[in-house]
Formats: sequence, structure tokens, C-alpha cells
Amino acid sequence: MADAAAHTLLARLQALRAAPEPLAALLADLRGIEHGGDPRFAMTLDHYLESWLGSQPREVFRLAGPRLLILAPAEAAPLFDAGARALAHTLLSHGFGTLHTDRYDMATEGERLFADLFPDDATAALREAAQHAPTAALAHLLEVERVLHGADIDSIVREQPVWSFAEAHPAVVTTELAISLEELESRLSLSLRRDSWLRHEVAVRLDRGLLRHIARDRSRDPRPFAIDLHTATALDDGFDELARAIPTEMRTRITAELPCWELSLAPARVVAAAGRLADAGFAVALDHVPLAALAGLDLGGLEPAFIKTQWIRGASGAADLLTAAVERFGAGRLVLWRCDEPAALETGHAAGVALFQGRAADAASVAPWHPSESVPRPVAEEPEEPAPSETADPTRPPPPGLLGRLFGRG
Repeated sequence: MADAAAHTLLARLQALRAAPEPLAALLADLRGIEHGGDPRFAMTLDHYLESWLGSQPREVFRLAGPRLLILAPAEAAPLFDAGARALAHTLLSHGFGTLHTDRYDMATEGERLFADLFPDDATAALREAAQHAPTAALAHLLEVERVLHGADIDSIVREQPVWSFAEAHPAVVTTELAISLEELESRLSLSLRRDSWLRHEVAVRLDRGLLRHIARDRSRDPRPFAIDLHTATALDDGFDELARAIPTEMRTRITAELPCWELSLAPARVVAAAGRLADAGFAVALDHVPLAALAGLDLGGLEPAFIKTQWIRGASGAADLLTAAVERFGAGRLVLWRCDEPAALETGHAAGVALFQGRAADAASVAPWHPSESVPRPVAEEPEEPAPSETADPTRPPPPGLLGRLFGRG
């Protein structure tokens, strides 16, 4: 926890020791939550908990672990309790794991909070390093800012197409762009994910860096693109300037993918962000929708261009869930994402899915593909074609392989 946020919190708690204030504290531990270490996801959960406080003043500390501490006036304690219960229920019901929270009355439980945050008298080491760590983290952030503002970040931008197999020949419907964090770390010779404060700040800057890259280096590229985007980025005061730098015609070919958990946790923010994106000319998609959440997904009035759900090997009832989702959203909007094995294509196609993203989809678009013997045959597969008779036309080509039959090729 020897990072900038920890030192700031340590100073604040020591000040409260000297001059107590009537405050309530909520400590949320994200270590048991899937994607809890992802700064984009963690920031969304932070915003959700903060939203329960309404107009109440608050102090927010994002700590390693990852953990989140919020201080607010003592009368906000019931709001903390209600928000924590609602968030824990939402995360658990969507299969993200168990959220652990604890609330403290700072007038009487400040020492308990101090002990929970800094066990084994770790404060001495923190105090010793306090004058160095914030400066080092800030220096790293400035290096990130320098790279993302550089003349060329094309070498650290990765592309992955979304393929449509609805017709005889596979076609790319959009290409997702993303800045490779691994490549960025390599270029800077440092780990951006080791420091929670730095990780959070970098994630926000990746959005802006990618938008600037599109405006500067992709403005003449005629292809449609998709990008991951924070809701907070779209609602930021500086978003309009970033959007205007991208030619109007090109904005109509860009789809901003907003994470679905934000819609579950803070729907008003997502609707506001989607409206702002639409005003700027962008299409909007929902990303990271768990398979199990497809049936109960509440779009909140949104009309997303795509709804992306992740393929998970061995997921129970995947075929039925995908079939129902195709019926609800349409084959032209449901994208099966992270298709890195042939079974994803087989199961998806049997359910009526037409749009796929991942290494297996890339391979299937250019070369015949043969599933392994261990992959079960899809229920909706067409029956085997009869073997040609001895009198068959010898010039007739052989029947297409399994991939050709699945996707209408041959």
C-alpha cells in the first residue's frame, strides 16, 4: 500500500486522530470480485457507491488490494449500508463474486479502521517512503501522458475484427481498436498495474489517447471501428473537444463500447453518456455482458448497435442462453466475444449467432477449420450429405467441410 493514495489517507487519518470529526466511513474490498483489479471496472463500482450519497460531501480513497474507502458525514451511514447491500447483490447475481464491505463510525471506531487498513504497524514504513512514492507515481503518469501525446502510438494499438458469418463469405463488420497495456509498459520500462492510483489514472488517459490517435492517424481510414470507452470519459468536460477533433463523417463509423455493469449499477450515468456520444455522432454498444445476464439485461431505453457477450468454455446452458439472446436482440446485434476455440463457433452458430470475435473467428474467416473429436456436434447441425454415387458428375466439387456447412461457404 505504499502508494500515493495510501500516504494521503494516512495523513487524513492522523489528522482525524488529532481532531475527530463526525464522519462515517465505508471500506469496500474488491479482492473477491472478478475484474476487481481492472481500473475501468473498479472506477465504475466507485462511482456507483458514491452515487448513493447524492449531494452529500465525500472523500474517496482508492487503495491497493484493490480497496475503496469513502468518508462522508455521519448521517450518511444508512446510505452507505443501502448502497453496499445493493452493490453486493448486483455483483453476486451477475456472477462477479462476493463484495466485502465494512462501515465505521469515525467518532468511536477510528482506531479499528486504522488497524484494518494498516496492520502490523505498517505506518512507519509508509511514513518513511511518503515523500518519495507520490512523486514517483506522478513521474510515471507524466511519462504515460508523454507517450500517449506522442506523434505515433500506432505500434501499441491493437486491432481485432468482428466477423459476420451471415453470408456465404465472412465479412468484417467493425474492427476494435485498443491500446496494448503490455506494449505501453514495455515502452516505458515500468509496471503500470502495480500502483493502484497510477493504474486508475492511466486507464482514464488511455481513452483520451485512443481518441487522439483516431483523430490524428485514422481520419482517412474508411473502415468502421469500435473502441472501449469509460462512461466517465464521455461525461468529462473535455470530451467535446476530443470528439470534435475527429472528422464528422468518421465519427459515424465509430462505435463506443460501454461496459454493461455500468448500466446495471449506474443507469442514469450510462444513459447520459450514451446521449452525449450520440449527439457527437458515435454509435453505442454494450460490452462485457455475462452470458448468464443476457436474459435479464435491462437496456434502460438504450438502442445499442451491438451487445457483446463473452464465450466461456464449459459455461452451463450456453447454447440455450445464446438462442434466447438472438431471439431477443437479433442476430445482427449479438456479438460472441473471445471466441478462441472452435467450440465457440459451433455453439454460437447452432444458437443462431452470426457475429463472432476472437482468434477462432479470425482463423475460420480465411481457412477451412476442422473441430477436434472432443468437441460435441451442435444440435442444429445439418445432416450429413450423402456420399456421391459412382455415376456422379466427376467435375462436381466435393461437398464443403464442416465450417463451410456451418457458415454457408463452398
